[in-house]
Amino acid sequence: MSADDHLVRPPTPEGFDSSRAAGRAGDPRGWRYREAEREIVHRVIAERRDVRRFRPDDVPEDVLGRVLAAAHRAPSVGLMQPWRLIVIRSLETRVEVRRLAQRERLRQSQRFAERATQFLDQKIEGVVEAPLGICVCCDHGRPDEEVLGRGTIPETDVYSTACAIENLWLAARAEGLGVGWVSFYRPEDMRALLGIPARVDPIAYLCLGWPDERPVRPGLEAAGWSSRAPLERVVMRERWSSGAGEAGDLEVAAPDREAAIAARDRSDLLVKPAGSLGALESLLERWASIAGEVPPAEPRAGVLVCAADHGHASRGTSLFDPEVSAQVTAAAARGETAVGVLARRGGHELLVADVGLAAETPAGVRDAKVAPGSADISLGAALTEAQLEAALRAGAELAAELAGGGVDCLVLGEIGIGNTTTTAALVSALTGAPSSLTVGRGTGVDSEGLARKRAVVDAALERHGSQLSARGALRAVGGLELAALAGAAAEAARLNLPVVLDGYAVGAAALAATRIEPAVGNALIASHRSAESGHELTLRELGLEPLLDLRMRLGEATGGLIALPIIAAAGALHREMGTFEESAVQRVR
Repeated sequence: MSADDHLVRPPTPEGFDSSRAAGRAGDPRGWRYREAEREIVHRVIAERRDVRRFRPDDVPEDVLGRVLAAAHRAPSVGLMQPWRLIVIRSLETRVEVRRLAQRERLRQSQRFAERATQFLDQKIEGVVEAPLGICVCCDHGRPDEEVLGRGTIPETDVYSTACAIENLWLAARAEGLGVGWVSFYRPEDMRALLGIPARVDPIAYLCLGWPDERPVRPGLEAAGWSSRAPLERVVMRERWSSGAGEAGDLEVAAPDREAAIAARDRSDLLVKPAGSLGALESLLERWASIAGEVPPAEPRAGVLVCAADHGHASRGTSLFDPEVSAQVTAAAARGETAVGVLARRGGHELLVADVGLAAETPAGVRDAKVAPGSADISLGAALTEAQLEAALRAGAELAAELAGGGVDCLVLGEIGIGNTTTTAALVSALTGAPSSLTVGRGTGVDSEGLARKRAVVDAALERHGSQLSARGALRAVGGLELAALAGAAAEAARLNLPVVLDGYAVGAAALAATRIEPAVGNALIASHRSAESGHELTLRELGLEPLLDLRMRLGEATGGLIALPIIAAAGALHREMGTFEESAVQRVR
């Protein structure tokens, strides 16, 4: 191709990342400062001090402007920028602030008993001596205003404001200014003095000016009040306590970050705008982090469908009698149900297993029966400890068998009359959610049937409790097929085999597996969001976004198999699209 035929990649607009994957891969540290500059940054951090004595000289507006701008460049969750900075030059106001601080200082000194005198030695004259005061406030905004990232931790606005204070302090040190943080005041008094609205909190009053001292270590350390703890005392690895959690002995490999980044790098090189494949690009990275490479253009799945019955079905929790479970299982093994059709069309390996049918194992179905169904969860525990362990082990063995056949992923499914009630009870037991959120219509029960399902779940939760451990929840309210699927998901994760989840029941089993061993969550991919109301809650708990939303509620792994062609298309695009270099498309930096 001649130079005249080259397509020209448009230049990166101003304000966007102009780096390229090849450059980032070739020099991962390329964003760092030069050594001398890094030393300055760390010096500023190390030499930041709380200053108490100030010279009376004024702070020029340009210097003040740079310090305030640094504060305003602070990071904030959801870019909420909640800080508000009140600059105070008035001597009268500063004198009143000192009075408020002095009153609180005297009141607080009583808390320190024999150290009260030492506490009172910490002077606050800097409030008046410093030519400037800055009251840093946090504007919480309207209570009905949704802010990205603040939904579960409302205090992130205060934390973001603290980042602005730190930025201001470091910039002031670089300018040679001193900062003193005054915390002796009642917020309501500061609000009244400065006219601060009720929705706004005065987080810090800072004295700002040229220092009349140049301390080489923190003032409280020099005064013998305290000292900085060694780093090893405040740094922990992985978790607060090594004995926390419920994790077992399962050895699950960490996500393959190198493979995921390699997938992202190639996506950046393909002839398309960056990120234009949307969720497919995230899917490719996730798949690569599990399997070590992106999905093949024609992935072959091992499809595991586990079947079992449930003791509560006699209470009218389904439109169908328990005998139907065995009939549907047999039809699935013959290839006559949805999973059989889809597995046959895709060339996938289908294994239908009986882990808990009340009837005898049908012909063509793998006999992995642990027990003839689970017990009625409203009257007692669904499973014994031995049954739970056997079901987990059975699922793991079935998954390992499919993996040994050279499949590219594991697709999970289930069959069992009444198992949406069991699923709802399991999700409630794991999360604490009420039955009104977890119980849906399943096979299409009417309002009376829905009420019966909720009554069974409520009775089970009243008997066994909610927010149980994963093993406790599976034993109390789980089903044999759900326990087996949890074991299968864990084994696939151990084998670095991507697990494509089906709907609500499989999602609940996977949630239990991640509560037993959190690393299992790294191997999971959600195929679709079902029509069952509790499935949305389950996906949120798993932290997964589904590829499809077709309002399905069939089970049998059908959603997972329907999603596989999308996964295959993503793999084909990634492997077969040309790069800018291969397609002779010129880049303009």
